[in-house]
Amino acid sequence: MEGGSPTLIWERWTLPMLAAQRRYWGDHPRLSQIAASYFKIPHKYTPPDASDQKPAHPFQWDALDQ
Repeated sequence: MEGGSPTLIWERWTLPMLAAQRRYWGDHPRLSQIAASYFKIPHKYTPPDASDQKPAHPFQWDALDQ
């Protein structure tokens, strides 16, 4: 969308600019997606890891009141 340092771009961006960029990304697929559809490569699905399903320690809501 625009050139320059990523830090400077981040400082200049506003929400409408982000929305426009997301629309552009949605309308223009990545080259890897174009190649996969052209060569009929099936989409790879990676199931989520079982350890990611539950937190290691349950969240204690009472701790927020203290």
